Amino acid sequence: MPERKITYEILEHTSDSGFIIRAPSWERLYIDAALALTDILVKLDCLEEKEKKTVNTQADNPESLMVKWLNEVLFLFEQYKFLSKRIIFDQFDGKKIGATLWGDNYNPTRHGHISEIKAVTYHQLELGESLTAEPQFYAKIFLDL
Repeated sequence: MPERKITYEILEHTSDSGFIIRAPSWERLYIDAALALTDILVKLDCLEEKEKKTVNTQADNPESLMVKWLNEVLFLFEQYKFLSKRIIFDQFDGKKIGATLWGDNYNPTRHGHISEIKAVTYHQLELGESLTAEPQFYAKIFLDL
């Protein structure tokens, strides 16, 4: 998918944090949610496309797929210090994602402080479509800090 500026709204909650993301398609919603998650960890502008990873995941419904997908992106950081800057879906059908991610390995000198996120949760998770002139899909996602 072509690159575009990722915009999201931060949501504060008692012991967690979250965000709302909007996109013109379901596929783009999942991509932008992953990039927003990365941007929360460390600003996307600081990243380069030096490394490539692949992710394949599936779930029974779109909500579970979103949580599993974002936790896979978080796992890449926890396990390999990999941060995604660009994502292309090779497969997406609302229950399955096959993705290629390009990005950078975390370097404290270049990327600065990183926000700690333990997991993406099901708590208050919402996915939906706004009925407007242009299709608008949204996700409300909370993170365990």
